[in-house]
Amino acid sequence: MPLSCKSGDKAICSIDYDDPRWDELRALNAADDRLRLNCCGSRVTLKTSKLGTRFFAHKQRGDCTSAAETAEHLFVKACIARAIAGTGWDVETEVRGSAPDGSLWVADVMASRGTHRIAFEAQWSPQTREETAQRQERYRTSGVRGLWLMSRPNGIQVSKEVPSLLIEVDLQAQAAWVRIPAESPWHLTDHQARNAANLWSQRIELGRFVQGCIARKFVWAPGLNQRIPLEIWAAEEDCWRCRKPTSIITRLDFRVDQLVPGAQQISLKIEDFDSPAGTSALTEALQQADLKSHGIGAVRSRFSRTRGSAYLSNGCVHCDALQGAFFEHEIFCDAEPTLTVECLMAEGLFTEEVRETPFRWAFDESFRAPAQDPADA
Repeated sequence: MPLSCKSGDKAICSIDYDDPRWDELRALNAADDRLRLNCCGSRVTLKTSKLGTRFFAHKQRGDCTSAAETAEHLFVKACIARAIAGTGWDVETEVRGSAPDGSLWVADVMASRGTHRIAFEAQWSPQTREETAQRQERYRTSGVRGLWLMSRPNGIQVSKEVPSLLIEVDLQAQAAWVRIPAESPWHLTDHQARNAANLWSQRIELGRFVQGCIARKFVWAPGLNQRIPLEIWAAEEDCWRCRKPTSIITRLDFRVDQLVPGAQQISLKIEDFDSPAGTSALTEALQQADLKSHGIGAVRSRFSRTRGSAYLSNGCVHCDALQGAFFEHEIFCDAEPTLTVECLMAEGLFTEEVRETPFRWAFDESFRAPAQDPADA
């Protein structure tokens, strides 16, 4: 059920036809029978899906092994192709190719400009992560960047090498969206994953997302190894030693969203900076601010008798006594944004012990898709 076929030596695509021209093409094909499918060379019949997507089909199925596609799959392919067409890039559907090792691939929709090629894959049938990785490797060795839109959450992975997202289609509205994962939903069923709000960071209309990808507005780990705003949250507590009020830092937010609107900010605690890379970055950043004027004591490594070791900690602004991590938890909900400094979000900061991660995809929501000519809609 492709969107493209051949008319003699010329490739034609259904997205280039409105209803009157589609009817005209159907009449011409009935008269001269010249349209042929790319997959097997079979004769063609012209059809329209329940979602209004125009496509080509086998007049007689025969021995062709190409798989049938749902109306939703066809609709998504057409949406992607139309979005690419509005960017100035070349667009083709059902593009066939081969990797250097001889393995074959077929891209649902291919965007190309010069030597740059991006394959958009709408994956409707179940596919394991291993299968996706194998298919992605074929694209990579062929000089093609692959992006996967999965209809089932369990096939999604948060990976720089294999970018994959959830695709959703609203049949009544005849619209589609992508949802960007904040973490891989491998441990949940498809139903659980769809309804777990914490698994998803953004929801973007499909056409806008595709055009944003072409414009390089879909980015991996925004802010990594860059100096970005670090928002410091603090709350007041009486020092356990001198009993005077002192402010304790409870949370430090890398405001990645100020760099890439729509990206998730990275929320850390002081203990998350307790590594060589983290301590170096935080110490340098806090030197920009007069912590004492905000009632905040020095942040440095102090020995804790309770733990029997030293760790990066808050100190009393008056007597410098260690204000243990316990106190940070006690007043966490009372904290407010107190000051902002520039801080290096170093890759070395994010060790296995740090739960928060910048290693995810984000879409720059400041992107505005170019206006579409109503005649092309």
